[in-house]
Amino acid sequence: MNKEKLQNIIRRSQRQFLVEKNEQITHIARNLIAFLNKENEEDYDALYQFYHRVKGTSGTLELHDISLVAADIEELMLSKKGYLTSDPKCHSALIKGTGKLLELIEQRLSDILIENESPATIDTDIDTGGDILISGKILIIDDDVSMLSFLAALLKNQGFEVYVTDNGNDAIEYLKNEKIDLAIIDIVMPKKSGFDLYEEIMELKSDTPIIFLTGLNKKEIRYEALRKGAEIIYQKPVNPDELIARINGMIKKRKINEDQNQRDELTKAFTRKHFLKRFEKEKENFIEKDEVFSVAFLDVDYFKNINDSHGHLFGDHVLISLVEVITSKLEKDNEVFRFGGDEFLILFPQTTGEEARLVMENISLDILSKVFHAPDDKGDIAITFSSGIAEFNNREQSKTSLLEKADKALYIAKEKGKNQIILQDERLSVSKNKILVVDDELLLTNIIKTRLGYLGYDVDYAKDGQEALVKLGQHAYDLVLLDIMLPKVTGIEVLKRINAVSLNVNPKIIMISGKHSESAVMESLRLGADDYFEKPFSLDVLEHKIKKILTT
Repeated sequence: MNKEKLQNIIRRSQRQFLVEKNEQITHIARNLIAFLNKENEEDYDALYQFYHRVKGTSGTLELHDISLVAADIEELMLSKKGYLTSDPKCHSALIKGTGKLLELIEQRLSDILIENESPATIDTDIDTGGDILISGKILIIDDDVSMLSFLAALLKNQGFEVYVTDNGNDAIEYLKNEKIDLAIIDIVMPKKSGFDLYEEIMELKSDTPIIFLTGLNKKEIRYEALRKGAEIIYQKPVNPDELIARINGMIKKRKINEDQNQRDELTKAFTRKHFLKRFEKEKENFIEKDEVFSVAFLDVDYFKNINDSHGHLFGDHVLISLVEVITSKLEKDNEVFRFGGDEFLILFPQTTGEEARLVMENISLDILSKVFHAPDDKGDIAITFSSGIAEFNNREQSKTSLLEKADKALYIAKEKGKNQIILQDERLSVSKNKILVVDDELLLTNIIKTRLGYLGYDVDYAKDGQEALVKLGQHAYDLVLLDIMLPKVTGIEVLKRINAVSLNVNPKIIMISGKHSESAVMESLRLGADDYFEKPFSLDVLEHKIKKILTT
């Protein structure tokens, strides 16, 4: 940190500290007299806290003579606690030490006032020291107001957003409502110690980095802090440059870990889980500032064929390249998320649906112009994608309703021939896919029919294999959800008969079974089934699979 700016902060904090302690002199003198006369525990605690704070803060503020005297008195109070009023030597040492301390505080304050300096002001320009700053939010909990003020000024000058409090309960509320990157906690505090507060923080947000501060030079304190799980313990007085370096390092490490945890391992796109956080942030912006935002689902066309023909490693290469191209075309606040397989979502803050469509069209052109060299000299491949866009423009919208609109638009894009970008609610006529559900569990079938009907599919039902065969002979279906364990005629037998007869339309087949039978599943796939599910299953996953199969 720039030395001139540091000294400016220290001078200002010295003055504030000395004024504050000078105002407490009369009160401390009364506490001392009351303690020596009555040996009251409350007076002892008040005196000890005063000396303890003075020692730590004055040392940090380079008032070393004051710090040394306060440290001697603190040691006396700890080592001779039972003899301070009864032993004349201890009695005298306590009075003389306190007198010397108060005299030094008055003298140093007088020196500052004689110099006739106006209070030093802090340069509000952020000091980078020539390095890139690791910005973040820091919470400081200390019962010493002077120390709080100094640390806050020091860290704000470094570009940090700083929250300060001398109350443990307030600190917990901060953590509940704000994303804190690091907390600095004084160990010795009245009512609630730093250790007690640490345990509450770990229960609330166990990943929050903690720096402990203490004015006590005791092994027991350090060992206890280590047992609690603390990584960093600073002995007061604090070296400002070292503290800043440590904080920057800890926050940088945390941000790297966070970034790794919220990114897809293969493509480096953000994860689906991270989108949940970003959605809430953008929704808040819409409610507060009326700023619309948009999302775009995209799905690589014929990706299964790419994997089957050229191998999964080449398929991975396509996905990685796709994300690289998308990222290169996005604004700084736009983000791309991998939702699963070859399906991605792009978030466009402060962007209308039409504006998002223009960006997606540019991305589509860039992807189409990129040449993918297939392995084993199988020629070059052009990649296209289909995309559906939805706009958040109503505070009553939810994350689910927004994604459903984008997903429906993507479905229409694939139904219309792929390599298209469709905006929500575009008036395009798309024929309904007809689905036959074959299952003897009536409750489950009704649930599936209701869900698929809501999504716009034309759903029919058969309660057993025999009825399914009759309906397959009478109607043309695009997809059959076929339970393996059926009365009268099993699902496997139905599949065999479908292959043996000529139907008007060859439907896609998804097998469903309540009992996992590897042999039955393998037999189904051998007979031409496109996929299978095992009960119980998620309706969301089933919906996604149906859309993928019908648009492949």
